[in-house]
Amino acid sequence: METVTLESTSGPRSNQRRAGTRRGGEVVKAALRYLFLAIFGLIFIFPYVYLFLASFKPQSEIFQFAFPLSWKTLIPQTWTLENFRELFRLSPYPFTRYLVNSIFVAAVCTLGSLVVNAMAAYAFAKLSFPGKKVLFGLFLITVMIPFEILIVPMYLEMRTFNWINTYEALIIPWVANAAGIFLLRQFFTEIPKELIDAARIDGCSHFSAFWNVIVPNSVPALITFSLIRFQASWDGFLWPLIVAPSAENRLVQVAIASFTTEVDTRWGLTFGASVLATVPILLLFLFLQRYYVKGVVMSGLKG
Repeated sequence: METVTLESTSGPRSNQRRAGTRRGGEVVKAALRYLFLAIFGLIFIFPYVYLFLASFKPQSEIFQFAFPLSWKTLIPQTWTLENFRELFRLSPYPFTRYLVNSIFVAAVCTLGSLVVNAMAAYAFAKLSFPGKKVLFGLFLITVMIPFEILIVPMYLEMRTFNWINTYEALIIPWVANAAGIFLLRQFFTEIPKELIDAARIDGCSHFSAFWNVIVPNSVPALITFSLIRFQASWDGFLWPLIVAPSAENRLVQVAIASFTTEVDTRWGLTFGASVLATVPILLLFLFLQRYYVKGVVMSGLKG
């Protein structure tokens, strides 16, 4: 009699089929995930692509092919640099003056904030003094106060100091930042206190311990805060519009808004200026991206 041997369902071939099915499912999931990310990325980047390409269009063509959407909506039919040329011929000051103003204000504000907030964060993280927790809590409460509530008293203060239409009004009110103190304090807390104690035993003052121990071990957090502070200053609009409306001290965001009047909007200049205003932030982030990501991740995990 012929004997038929049935292969067990748990044999090697069955395991291979199940493994192949799992791999196939993982491939499909990965493909769908990347497809979703690609679609989301295109939706996100489309306005920036349109902004960049529209800056090379003449004024009459910018919205000529806006609807229905086609390749003509993005690609200029007539390429021109006239928008950028006109920006550099603006009166009474060219657009480069506003770029320089913004770079100067953002850089000085970032440097001052870095020094002041890092030292304050060190005090809250490593020093012991009466009322530390209460004072830190009061600092955090200020984050919840809307800026619109502070505009009038801050403006009156600037006027009292005779700082209207000066760089001081654009820089000094933003040097201290509670959110920056909190971010840096979270990072400093996880640096072993034994390092500070060892530096103190060797004769270092608190400032020397801060400079020689804390700063070298906190580069990602310091760069992260610098990028956040620089971008916040660079994107500032309402406060610069109020305290520095004159053309001499005008910042780039206020200059871009000035291209829109009650009569019309000079879209060519608006798009061209927006492209130029994006370049400094984009370059900073590209060069410092790895520090930024590392600083955000590590600071976010600190207790």
